[in-house]
Amino acid sequence: MDRYSLIETKMPREFLLLQGQGCRWGKCTFCDYHSDASPTPFATNKAVLDRVTGKYKRLDIINSGSGIEIDSDTIKLIQSIVQEKEIKTLWFEMHYMYRHRLAEFAQLFAPATVKFRCGIESFDGKQRALWNKGVAEDVEPCDVARYFDGVCLLCCTQGDSKERILRDIATAREHFEYASVNVFNNNSTEIKQDRELAQWFEQEVYPTLLKDNHIEVLISNTDLGVG
Repeated sequence: MDRYSLIETKMPREFLLLQGQGCRWGKCTFCDYHSDASPTPFATNKAVLDRVTGKYKRLDIINSGSGIEIDSDTIKLIQSIVQEKEIKTLWFEMHYMYRHRLAEFAQLFAPATVKFRCGIESFDGKQRALWNKGVAEDVEPCDVARYFDGVCLLCCTQGDSKERILRDIATAREHFEYASVNVFNNNSTEIKQDRELAQWFEQEVYPTLLKDNHIEVLISNTDLGVG
């Protein structure tokens, strides 16, 4: 598994996939990422963090869960790297349930600016409920934007629609400085990709997003070089 990537296109940064101790939500119907977990992840994470150079002064960290769930030894090492490599901007992914703890978590890495993105997956509350995201149906984009700088969107599962996908992308553009749009790839869950919808997205929507510096598209899970 690749856990380090140097992204030199949109939002140039060092991108890390760290190992968590288990996602505390862990109930999303489409997700099996939480299987990348260990009760003792520090050795794995240290090897990844040791590769950080600080080239772009921007570090983006994801893990099999939320950033706030990363073990304390790994957090201490991230703090050291932020200081030693003079990291200016640090990104983490967080579940919406942690929204009231983000400011406190960000203080751990001062003076770096810490930004957060939420795996909201869709701004359609009914769709979120189908995916069991753990975000109430009445949560609106402005509610998410109050706490988060970016979002991850999911598309092209069976039962999805072109209209919802386009609406979510437009909403992300309006409310957030960053969004990743992830085409669902079949995995060990019972959720399946709508292949016809995925082909439509790749042929007709993806080309329109190539020059948008605020939106990254993952046709495959490993398109950003980790996974």
